[in-house]
Amino acid sequence: MTIEMLNKGTILVLMAQEDMRRYALSFEDGSAPEQGLKKLLYRVGEECGIDYSGKSFLVEALPSSDGCLLIISVKRVRKVYRIKRSEKRDLCVFDTADMLLDWLLLGEGAGGSVYRYRSKYVLIPALAASKRTLALMGEYGRPVKANAVETARIREFGEVIQAPFGKGDARRHTNEELYE
Repeated sequence: MTIEMLNKGTILVLMAQEDMRRYALSFEDGSAPEQGLKKLLYRVGEECGIDYSGKSFLVEALPSSDGCLLIISVKRVRKVYRIKRSEKRDLCVFDTADMLLDWLLLGEGAGGSVYRYRSKYVLIPALAASKRTLALMGEYGRPVKANAVETARIREFGEVIQAPFGKGDARRHTNEELYE
């Protein structure tokens, strides 16, 4: 087997029939066993001084009179970074305190926090709201989708009306206590 580095990214390998058998490579079935190809690439890398980390290979095989000719192109793998879009969360905006109280006294929510933000009352539910809960919310307030940044802005700049509460906590208060 003859290995020659043509340039920084291209290697030429001339293999005889016995070399092809050693690495279990064949033109008969049109496939190359993964282990044999890995061993071959490892040997080529050792002889040419190529570090395999962060690289991808394109191997082209051409039959020759007593074996095959391999052209190996080495390319650096570019890392792909993806920005994860923040999930939208269901909030409910109530125009008046009475509408908010009616919703809280109904006790359909799974808990959450209530803030006064920009002259509105905003309920940030503790859990994702079901379709039924969203439909009921629409009768008292306005369900709104908000991302993590918008939710954080409400928590930071909004006035806390009710810290995190659980289902049914609103029923323990009288209307006068909630208005104080």
